[in-house]
Amino acid sequence: MSELGIIGDIHGCLAQLQEVVSKAVSRVNELVFLGDYVNRGPDSSGVINYLLALQARPELTVHFLRGNHDAQLVDALTGDGLDMLLRMGGAATIRSYVAPPYAEVSSQLRNAVPASHLEFLTSLRDTFSQDGVTVVHDPAKVGPTDTYLVAGHSVQQSAVPMIGESRAYIDTGCGTIADGRLTCLFWPSRGWIQSESSCL
Repeated sequence: MSELGIIGDIHGCLAQLQEVVSKAVSRVNELVFLGDYVNRGPDSSGVINYLLALQARPELTVHFLRGNHDAQLVDALTGDGLDMLLRMGGAATIRSYVAPPYAEVSSQLRNAVPASHLEFLTSLRDTFSQDGVTVVHDPAKVGPTDTYLVAGHSVQQSAVPMIGESRAYIDTGCGTIADGRLTCLFWPSRGWIQSESSCL
């Protein structure tokens, strides 16, 4: 069985994403992304462009899960979720798409986000299961599982992943805490790597 790379919450941190992916693909050719691609960090638009480019690479197999921040961006683009997006660090996302001056921000954002980005965000899945591992964004949204569980969403304030006997939490604060890092966990070895720099 070949190894799988599972990458935690990114939050608009393109440089850290590029660093971790470049390290990971020297070891694996299949990657799962846990979601929360947008908000808080400086380049949500660039993150999604990069993920779309990864998706197009024939030598890689990639799977993308939906985080709550991604779902909220979709709600802001297709409904009336702009206020909640702003409360979740969405101002940084808006700045990555919309140039000032800011007037009618909701319509400016809708006009600025490429169709390919909205298609990506609406195509995200909730879970991924393979070879004895279940991967989710929010561990609270999965019932009991008899496989190993890897989750994001719950920030590890130590900026290192919590890797236990039955589950691992790999949101290590990239884009959300001052010294946060982006983590990639390898399955089934449970080894891991991180970005060397923080995003904030």
